[in-house]
Amino acid sequence: MKGGEAFAKILQAEGTEFVSVFPPTPITNPCSATGIPIVMARHERSAIAIADAYTRMSMGRKNGVATTMGSAGIENASGALAQAYDDLTPMLLVPGGGHAPLDKRSFDPVKSYWYLTKWAARIPDADQLCDVMRRAFTYLKCGRPSPVLLEFPGSLENATLDDSKFDYKPAQVWKPAGNPRDVEVAVKALLAAKSPLILAGDGIFYADACEELLQFAELVQVPVYTTMKGKSAFPENNPLALGAFGRTPSRFIQKADLILAIGTSLTPGFPGMSIPLPPGKAVIQVSIDEMDVNVNYPIQHAIIGDAKIVLQQLIDEVGKQWGKRRRNSALVKEIAEQKEASRKDWMPYFTSNDVPINPYRVIWDLMHTVDLKRTTITHDSGNPRDQLCHTWEPIIPRGYLGWGHTSTLGFSIPAMIGAKLACPDRLCVALLGDASIGQQGMDIETSVRNKLPILMVVLNNSGFGGYERHHPSTSKVSPSTVQSYSKVAEGLGAYSERIDKPDELVPAFKRGIKSVDSGKAALIEVISTVFPKYPGFAYVP
Repeated sequence: MKGGEAFAKILQAEGTEFVSVFPPTPITNPCSATGIPIVMARHERSAIAIADAYTRMSMGRKNGVATTMGSAGIENASGALAQAYDDLTPMLLVPGGGHAPLDKRSFDPVKSYWYLTKWAARIPDADQLCDVMRRAFTYLKCGRPSPVLLEFPGSLENATLDDSKFDYKPAQVWKPAGNPRDVEVAVKALLAAKSPLILAGDGIFYADACEELLQFAELVQVPVYTTMKGKSAFPENNPLALGAFGRTPSRFIQKADLILAIGTSLTPGFPGMSIPLPPGKAVIQVSIDEMDVNVNYPIQHAIIGDAKIVLQQLIDEVGKQWGKRRRNSALVKEIAEQKEASRKDWMPYFTSNDVPINPYRVIWDLMHTVDLKRTTITHDSGNPRDQLCHTWEPIIPRGYLGWGHTSTLGFSIPAMIGAKLACPDRLCVALLGDASIGQQGMDIETSVRNKLPILMVVLNNSGFGGYERHHPSTSKVSPSTVQSYSKVAEGLGAYSERIDKPDELVPAFKRGIKSVDSGKAALIEVISTVFPKYPGFAYVP
């Protein structure tokens, strides 16, 4: 068989459901001929973002695959790959190989992207294809999640591979359990603490451990807050949920005497997007990777292992040491009171009748219009992220797709296309601003053409977010009386509306949802105001 066909068969054996691409590469025709759907985006970054978000939504069960041209194509992809690396997304990126003479200075993605991947390599020839692919998928499935890059030389597509040498079995998954003694010590410390707290990161998702996290928190009656990437790992309608950032988790962090961090590297973010741990807190850290331990904070106890397995070990150990604990009514009441006080502070913005429309009114009305049991939402970077992540209250795993260690503007639209591929029954919503739609807005057409309908809500404040405070000479764009993203969306084949009055929001959202449910992408453009106030920023200690 030919090398391209063998490559496609390996992807098929590994359960690959599609390959996202821009532009066509040596693997696209073989994949299509083998029955793997091709999703063509409008930019290299978009192709990677689709595979990235699909991987995140798959809860550790699937690895997205994206492909780009060599040379300029893979060079154009660097921002998206950097984001996948910093956010620990185990996806496969396959750039086509270049054809430059050996004596010509040329871009080498294997060397250049070595520090943006878990492993980067070039498939040398058809005979070694199975070995290289087996190694790549082993790295994708095991240990610390991160992207892998494999360069596929153009000559390999039609290279002959002896059928007798094609013997590929899907890579196995090995997930380590925690050391039983470490588990015992950690539980003893947790049960002895007066005000313990659980911090959950996105490692919960990759371990598919949301159910175990919920069971453990309710068993030990300990409140839970999440990182931005871990948001929705714990249902925020649960009485023990503190949410992510803001007034409520900040106060509980201040009073905590022990913090159990599960599935997080404890990497500090910029102010408002993470809550730094105050000095003197005892910390127990559960991580798949020992490289996370004792990096930013001194760790009293560590358990190295898969979050799902370790959480089950913790549940079993609590049963041995303690048995079943009663519901802590005083704690539940305290959490409810703190959350209500915070909500009361922001309610004037949630219900504002200002024109242009306050972005918090947009988020509030949207959250109370969609069915949260079947909705996934993400934001773009900048103000949409800062406003949404503090206020949206997801109740299902991956009801909120958080990201942001490296924030590449324009991620939200292709990300929700990837989310739709992973969860076709979900309503997938992208909240973005006028700056971000200028980055990847052409992928509205990608959603339409590939029949992957998503709902897009554009906060058009004609101001590129809050940059006018620092760069007034360049931050203003054409006023909303001139520009119209709803017309752009209509021209690209999507249903669209333009809203400038608050009481029009809910009816417009309902029509947009109806369009998406009927199979047609929808964009609601909201004429909003620049409003640089964020709940998290106001309460970081």
